[in-house]
Amino acid sequence: MIADMHCDTLSELRNRRKNGSAEGLQKNSLCLDLDRMREQSYTLQNFAVFVDLAGTEDPFADALEQTELFWEEIRKNEETVRAVVSYAEMERSRSEGKISAMLTLEEGGMCQGDIRKLRALYERGARMMTLCWNYENELAYPAFYESAQPLGTGAGPQGLKQKGIEFLEAMESIGMIPDVSHLSDEGVRDVLAVTRKPFAASHSNARAVWNHERNLPDDLLCAMGERGCVIGLNYYPLFLNGGAAGESACASIARHAVHIAEKAGIESVGLGSDFDGFESESDIAGVSDIGSLVWALHRAGFSGREVDLICEGNVRKLYREILG
Repeated sequence: MIADMHCDTLSELRNRRKNGSAEGLQKNSLCLDLDRMREQSYTLQNFAVFVDLAGTEDPFADALEQTELFWEEIRKNEETVRAVVSYAEMERSRSEGKISAMLTLEEGGMCQGDIRKLRALYERGARMMTLCWNYENELAYPAFYESAQPLGTGAGPQGLKQKGIEFLEAMESIGMIPDVSHLSDEGVRDVLAVTRKPFAASHSNARAVWNHERNLPDDLLCAMGERGCVIGLNYYPLFLNGGAAGESACASIARHAVHIAEKAGIESVGLGSDFDGFESESDIAGVSDIGSLVWALHRAGFSGREVDLICEGNVRKLYREILG
């Protein structure tokens, strides 16, 4: 059984629609679709609404457009998939043999600093949000800048802004999970200080295994483990081993899993593929290859129970605690 905390398939489908494609969620040429997910025993997939602030004049309107696409695809495929906003709905989908689809948000700047817009997206089903992507925004500073000329001041590594703290408090109040992937180290420390409940890093790896700003350092892995957070392993080779030849992506993911389990605990390791969020040749190029990753986790020394926790159990436990 597989539960994946992050993919960019929704925004990719939207981009293709704009270019005249008729591809949908049931079957497509992207990294994942419902047909292949059913074949690989997926029980849950988070679908991110992603907005690139540098490529839009109205980020909130772009976000709403993607939420409409999500619900359109859910309605067309209701025999196979159910949109879920709670753990109870996940359990219902599981009992009926359906895939659970959770709507998430990647780039807190899509709310333009307005908590009313956050609540509007929550009402449309969103249950998790990154505070930023690779740009500074009204809420926070990123771990890694997309370009040499970032939006905003570009003042260097910093944490949350006051508006980010206000958003965190609102998210915890309404039951939306903060996602610290893409956030600076200082920002993650601020999230730990401001919040009381567990949260997620939906698609992040271990910096001690590969030294990239997008990966989490050991002190944060330890602190997040103590809080009961879950870190979703990211499959992007640049974050795994720099894209170096000689080691399969699956073996590299397993190395990150071993390290995160050692520092944060086995119950803090999950999956966060980032499928359709990057272009790279890999031995895990889509959901049909998930068996290779499961095998790599076994070869790395994880027991059957531990592999089950990584592949599904830990994410479900987080959602049960936060979403009820």
